[in-house]
Amino acid sequence: MSNGTGGKNNSDKGTQYISNKTDNIVNMNEVTRSFFKPIFMPIEEPSEKVVTEHGTYHPRNALNNLTGKEWIHFTRSWFNLKPKKRNKKTGEILHPAKYPEELMARFIRFFTKKGMWVLDPFCGTASTLVAAEECERNAIGIELSEKWARIGAKRTQNYIIIGDSRNLDSLDLPQIDFSITSPPYWDMLHHSRGGSKSTQKDRIKAGFDATFSKHELDMGNIKEYNAFLNELLGLYNKLMAKMRQGAYIVVILQNIQKEKRQFYPLAWDFALKMREIGWDLRQEMLWCQSDKKLGIWGYPNTYISNVHHHYFLVIQKP
Repeated sequence: MSNGTGGKNNSDKGTQYISNKTDNIVNMNEVTRSFFKPIFMPIEEPSEKVVTEHGTYHPRNALNNLTGKEWIHFTRSWFNLKPKKRNKKTGEILHPAKYPEELMARFIRFFTKKGMWVLDPFCGTASTLVAAEECERNAIGIELSEKWARIGAKRTQNYIIIGDSRNLDSLDLPQIDFSITSPPYWDMLHHSRGGSKSTQKDRIKAGFDATFSKHELDMGNIKEYNAFLNELLGLYNKLMAKMRQGAYIVVILQNIQKEKRQFYPLAWDFALKMREIGWDLRQEMLWCQSDKKLGIWGYPNTYISNVHHHYFLVIQKP
């Protein structure tokens, strides 16, 4: 019983698209539980095995709507994915670090069933919410920048909250079944590893935003490493109370190389400290970017790698 895609044209028995709303964005200080009406309802579980062209779905599958064959294909610890080009018409091309919807959908399909609730606490232009809608999941995104939030709200019917996700403990949210996000990679967008050409430099030359925002509350503007790490951990400490027991989260990070060969193992430090605050660290996946532009960062005498992979840290609420 494959998940499929396409929010409005549902073919699986029991799946219901129940909303055609347009007002899906709200300021954080105006959030109420009644604002979050589900768009998608859970599907009825079959009483027996279901054989499809994608494999066999077993009703004992408590995690997702995938067949055994689809489950196996997901579990390789690395994957290549060449994302589609950004859409200029919707404004998503403006964001300096947009994630591809097909990437987010890959994880949403595995860690949720249809009709469940997904949260992205750094939603940007709403890639996660668009992917959730395609997978027939309800989703909530939190975004500090009103500019990105309003672009995102036009791309999906799922919900966006304008505000600082570090205040999510004050929000009356539906119980969250899964969270996936790519937080700022510390202040990486403010730095360059050398004089070589890069995608970021190409974007700056074209007149696009180089950073998320100049907002004083933007975590991507924190200059001190441990201060940034502590703020991010504080957010996830608060998120735990919003999650269903046993629910998974995926946090996407990179380790950081600064200009003077200063190396900061951000992904590794974050993962280990998440265990210290009570989360169960399960595993990691690597997104390998074989299509990304190569730069000669340290040539001809210093080793500086082209960092063309991201860590997808898989963590679970105990």
